[in-house]
Amino acid sequence: MMKRAWLVAWMILVFGSGAAFAQSAATPGLALGRSGYFGLGFAGGFLVSPDMGGGMVSLDYYITDEIAVGPSFHLGSGPDDSYWGASGYVKFTAPLASNPDIRPFAFLGIGFVELDFKGRKDDPATTYLFPVGGGLEFEVSDMVIIEGCGIYYLTEDIFTGLMVGVRLIL
Repeated sequence: MMKRAWLVAWMILVFGSGAAFAQSAATPGLALGRSGYFGLGFAGGFLVSPDMGGGMVSLDYYITDEIAVGPSFHLGSGPDDSYWGASGYVKFTAPLASNPDIRPFAFLGIGFVELDFKGRKDDPATTYLFPVGGGLEFEVSDMVIIEGCGIYYLTEDIFTGLMVGVRLIL
């Protein structure tokens, strides 16, 4: 019961903090600012140990031009294994002075995941999820961003992967 209370408290903090810290809205686009805008992202790729395909959907709110918060939903499956989960996360992007259309980024989240892995004694099981990762964003236009990232899922069964996706600035 205490774990659920902490999970709810963290999710309220992550999801509710965006509007309180937001800067005034700017025109979307990496060079002109994202503050006050939403981003809707879709990504897919592969995970290893266990081997499976995975995907992620996220909705970001840009508190500043560099910091976004929001929920993300994760799912994946393979021949014998599957998972699905949800988390709240914080994402930091750092613009490059030499090329503002490319931004490295890092993210960290907290949530839960339902694991259905072959060989687990308590199969399926709901447990904690800490998605951690980083990668690069490439601005295609003021409203479209292509991303590539490595992701590390910290759970009772740790697994990693690579994903490629698109983010729409709304």
